[in-house]
Amino acid sequence: MPSAERSYRSTGLDRVFADTRIVTAVGPVRGLDIERTRATLTAAEHVDAAPHIALEPRSDVRQWRYRRGIAGDNVIAGSGPTEDLGCLLTEMRSREGARGPLEVAVFDDHLAIDYSHGIGDGQIGVMMLAAFCDDAGGSLVPGLALGLPPSATWKALWRHYSRKPKTLSDFCKLRGRHRIETDGKSTPRRRIENWETGKVSRAGYMTAAKVDALKRWTAENMPGATAASVSVALWAAALRAESVAVDDHIMVLFNSRRYLDQAQQGAHGNFAVGIPLHLPATTTPVGIAASMREVIESGWPIAVLGMSQLRDVAARFRSSSPSRDAESIVEVPETLRLAVSDLGRVRVFDHLDWSDDGRPPQMAASLEPDGADGCTLLIAEIAGGRTYTASFCSKMVRVEVMDAALRRMCEDPVALLRDSY
Repeated sequence: MPSAERSYRSTGLDRVFADTRIVTAVGPVRGLDIERTRATLTAAEHVDAAPHIALEPRSDVRQWRYRRGIAGDNVIAGSGPTEDLGCLLTEMRSREGARGPLEVAVFDDHLAIDYSHGIGDGQIGVMMLAAFCDDAGGSLVPGLALGLPPSATWKALWRHYSRKPKTLSDFCKLRGRHRIETDGKSTPRRRIENWETGKVSRAGYMTAAKVDALKRWTAENMPGATAASVSVALWAAALRAESVAVDDHIMVLFNSRRYLDQAQQGAHGNFAVGIPLHLPATTTPVGIAASMREVIESGWPIAVLGMSQLRDVAARFRSSSPSRDAESIVEVPETLRLAVSDLGRVRVFDHLDWSDDGRPPQMAASLEPDGADGCTLLIAEIAGGRTYTASFCSKMVRVEVMDAALRRMCEDPVALLRDSY
């Protein structure tokens, strides 16, 4: 008797993200080869009976199947300019036609991936970029197939709170302190039509020399600040300097794999969560770092995943409300809601052969904002330089304004930090 086909039990978070796309790119890299990329995909599909990279995400079903032949026609030769990574991401995301769960474009010296967020968060995106450029003799392939087990959330919760039971009360206090509350007063609002057609990504680059200068100045003048807290502060300050009204609550993304046993931290799935922190304009990078540290120590990120799982279980016993088509006109506050994800130093690209023509190695990624008033920022550091990718609705904030904020932040980050805080 033939064995039953393997399937994956999706989490509620997986299904929320199933129809959301992550688009990411890296370059300039020498020696890219479309056939080698196809071979890497094929190898990843066959390294395990249930390869995570082969998932077919669907928002309307709990059990997801594993696809076969994933290196078919979804790996194409990319065309068009690659000098502007923000434009490259925008054009790849706005292509016409139906999208497969995973699509790869191989350019002359850049590689781009467009994949369903249901497959996993940014961790698998970074791993795919590295492996599809050069699989390092096959050593990166097994990692593409490794998925988080269904028990991952509960094991992480137990691991954290059994060792530090007092942090559960810290979590409750922190939630209260950072809770988003309305004062009942009406706030200025804006009507935007077909906001999703205005989604764009823009990228800025901070040279390694300026990154070093920023680190030195921060260490001397703001001891206790971290690279991530400085990124949050710089971005909010740059936008405010361009007269953009920024919401005092900023979503900071945390990778909950830190609560897992080290052996499972390389597994893929949706295990990163955004925590809305109350960070008024007067909050310094040191204060932001302190808030982030409190969040991590309290277990807030893994608690969010646990609550999501409980809600998902409860939803099985309730009739779901009928889905509505996206409205063509939305009304949103005038303030921009920020979400920031700082990947830090990305070392998985260390084996790549970067082009030696004066262009810096960069990785950019588009994380879709969750509304017309949302703006995501992803930061990746490679070879000492940092790339900042902002994704937003150009009907909410003009592209020229976003470009100016990125320039202000990248060209003289020390002056911006010194003058703002």
